[in-house]
Amino acid sequence: METASNAIACVDQDAAEGTFSAYQIACGPWQLAVDAQWATNLLDNYVLHPIPQAPQWLPGCTNADGLLVPVIDLFMLLDPAAARMRGVDQKPRLLMGSHSPGDNEEALGLLFTGLPRLLSFGRAALPANLEAPPLLRQMARGLALAPDGAAAIALDTRYVIDHCISQLDTLRQASA
Repeated sequence: METASNAIACVDQDAAEGTFSAYQIACGPWQLAVDAQWATNLLDNYVLHPIPQAPQWLPGCTNADGLLVPVIDLFMLLDPAAARMRGVDQKPRLLMGSHSPGDNEEALGLLFTGLPRLLSFGRAALPANLEAPPLLRQMARGLALAPDGAAAIALDTRYVIDHCISQLDTLRQASA
């Protein structure tokens, strides 16, 4: 088990080298890199509780250590038409994360498929010709490049949270 001082040393070393540790996860056809400092838990088994009248990209919430956490289906948020056609043969995994520990409004679960990989990435600008929905380009902090050649879109989790809250506020105002 990694101690807090070792973890801080790794973060300091990553910052000095211009790299960051991240989980590479699949979201439909895109590979995403989610900062490991944000990620709090990876779950294969979870119970998803539906939220009445929620948009399709918000399939429900789950209990994480006594805190009800909203779960976002990024694929459905980014490309609803393609997401509806995806296979149902595999239950998605859940990456839980938060920007601050404990009971807070920034806790979030992200659905993904496949196996996550914890990698060290370097940052690069998004290529102008990258085929991605406009919303994904807005959520991106850039391109994450791993030493083994793997590339992923570095996700700005704060932007994801703010965007989802904004969408829910818009829906709430429209229904009022």
